Amino acid sequence: MAVMVLVLLASFIPSALLFLFLRKNKDDEDYRKTCNKLFWQGFLIAMGVTFADMLIILLWNMTGLGGKNAIVDLLFKTFIVNATVEETMKFLCGRKFIRKDLAKVSRLDVITYMAIAAMAFGLFEDILYMFETNIGQILVRGFLMGHVGYGMIMGRLYGKGMKEDNKVYKVLAILIPILLHGLYNFSLGEGLPDVFAFIVVTETFITTVYLIYSIFFIRKKRTDPEFTDPIY
Repeated sequence: MAVMVLVLLASFIPSALLFLFLRKNKDDEDYRKTCNKLFWQGFLIAMGVTFADMLIILLWNMTGLGGKNAIVDLLFKTFIVNATVEETMKFLCGRKFIRKDLAKVSRLDVITYMAIAAMAFGLFEDILYMFETNIGQILVRGFLMGHVGYGMIMGRLYGKGMKEDNKVYKVLAILIPILLHGLYNFSLGEGLPDVFAFIVVTETFITTVYLIYSIFFIRKKRTDPEFTDPIY
């Protein structure tokens, strides 16, 4: 167990470095305090996810549809119980901090807040996974930071929707992460054709590339008024 804990802590390093990177977007003490507060509150997302999962599963079982078809059950679990609940909770947590000071929030702030909310939840999930996975998977999860990639997509689209007052982008900000997350989890299901293994690898590659691209994008936009000036 001691080895697993050490490996888990090592897997946290990329997230810790990214958090410090995002917190440096502004030379503003209030902004840094907000990032810190959001990070710790992000761990509470897991509580909301757990409660919502229990309620949804209870309602699903009450319909009598559960347990009748393995594929339907897998679709429900991956797209609704996993993806929709988790992405919605992360979105609500990030949006809470975005709305706290609408007079000052920028598009870069929106990306940062959504990414940090996703990061915090991902780290908490990694702790839980430590008890049911192996060293290799712990390191892969930690270094790829899959949840953060979804958060970056969410923040980029939601910020654009706020800037342009466009509801389509705001809907896509949560819909696209849900679809990507659901497809990834579904593709990991047992007994599926080999093509789904290809989907997992492809989506992991695309999400990782987008995350790396987003880091360079954020660094570049730190001096761009389009992304640093208040949206409103």
